[in-house]
Amino acid sequence: METYRTDGWTALGDPVRRAIFERLAERARAVGELAGDLPISRPAVSQHLKVLKDARLVTDRKEGTRRVYQVDPEGLAQMRGYLDRFWIEALAGFKTTVEQQIKEERTMNSQAMSTPRTVVRHTVTVEAPIERAFAVFTEGFGRFKPREHNMLKVEIAETLFEPRVGGHIYDRGVDGSECRWARVLAFEPPNLVVFSWDISPHWQVETDPAKTSEVEVRFIAETASRTRIELEHRHLDRHGAGWESVRDGVAADQGWPLYLDRYAGLFAGS
Repeated sequence: METYRTDGWTALGDPVRRAIFERLAERARAVGELAGDLPISRPAVSQHLKVLKDARLVTDRKEGTRRVYQVDPEGLAQMRGYLDRFWIEALAGFKTTVEQQIKEERTMNSQAMSTPRTVVRHTVTVEAPIERAFAVFTEGFGRFKPREHNMLKVEIAETLFEPRVGGHIYDRGVDGSECRWARVLAFEPPNLVVFSWDISPHWQVETDPAKTSEVEVRFIAETASRTRIELEHRHLDRHGAGWESVRDGVAADQGWPLYLDRYAGLFAGS
């Protein structure tokens, strides 16, 4: 039986035989009529019909001096049963795959819910070439950093960004005092800058580098005159007990969203 079924599919693998089979599925036809519809000779049609008959896909009967061919319902039914078996198996396999994917997604979601979020990401786009976008962020950091974000005992006179690895970002007070609250870890103009966040959950300068997070800022040229800035503040859990307050603070409206909004505002009308 398996050989029969395989022969059926093999027989229909030829495009001419498929065309003959499709015409016979419409109604019974003689060899001459089939040859008239197809660009092949009567002997060729007869040869294709023999293959289809041997595969039990068509049957024939004699009408006067000619033979008329039609689809073999029994053979076609067995062929359909063979296909249905694979269809059922395919559906079962698909069902198993989907259920496994759902299970994995639920596991991942459960793990995500049980694992504290230690990264904060924000993005902004400015209408400026990448070189200028990078320069304004680094050289003009003090122009968009809120002055009220201050750990000095006096008002801030200026905020400086030292453009080199090993440099600092620091606030200088009106009395000349300084607060170095970040270290430049990577400086690759005009594409990347990375600096530490040396501010503890208690709003004090953290002197232990192992207890600081880091901020990566990437500059991506979307066009010659437009740049996308992607900021990622990561490893926030390094701040130790109370690190969640650091995360919530930099993620809130008065955190990085405020910085980036003011930064983008520097390009308005330019």
